[in-house]
Amino acid sequence: MEPHVLLQMPLFQGITEETLLRFILSHQHTLKSYKPGDFIALQGDIYRSLYILCYGTVRTQMVSSEGKQLTIETLRAPRLLAPAFIFASENRFPVNIETLEAAEVVILNKDAFLEFIHQHPVVMQNFLKLISDRSLFLSKKLNEFALQSLKSRLLNYIKMHGTITSQQEVAHILAVARPSLARALSELTNEGCILIEGKEMRIDEINAGKYL
Repeated sequence: MEPHVLLQMPLFQGITEETLLRFILSHQHTLKSYKPGDFIALQGDIYRSLYILCYGTVRTQMVSSEGKQLTIETLRAPRLLAPAFIFASENRFPVNIETLEAAEVVILNKDAFLEFIHQHPVVMQNFLKLISDRSLFLSKKLNEFALQSLKSRLLNYIKMHGTITSQQEVAHILAVARPSLARALSELTNEGCILIEGKEMRIDEINAGKYL
């Protein structure tokens, strides 16, 4: 782990490197390494410590009781992992966290972190802002899945990413079956909403306006 990586995080803005090092290198915290395809946490696991992804990339997914998977997002280091749940009354991981490449995670002792943010109010303010921003992200995500049609969600995905490299992966992200995704993509193309140029996809704002 490189301490300067953690200094780049919004959580630790406003404190010195010396202060951060003294805290991070405490014997109360641990550093774990993971191989690609490992699970850092499983949905429902008790969340006893604050997890910081300091190296690598992970995918977060929710899984229903029937086994249906919904990809929430892909996270690249450095990032906090499910920070809002560490102090929740039901402090369990809301998602599976799977590594997409080799990763390192710093696991901070919950009580030590609580004492640290009390000693450094700027870190507490940073933490509260991060939690608020996550709540905003999740509310937008809920709107996306609850209120928008599949075609609208698909168009917004293409606007954000510029193309679809894997229909199966996008189907997971949009929480639909792959045939349904393929059908919607074909219909949008036939309607002139999506223009395909090589590997790139472009949205025709006029034709797609009824969905956006």
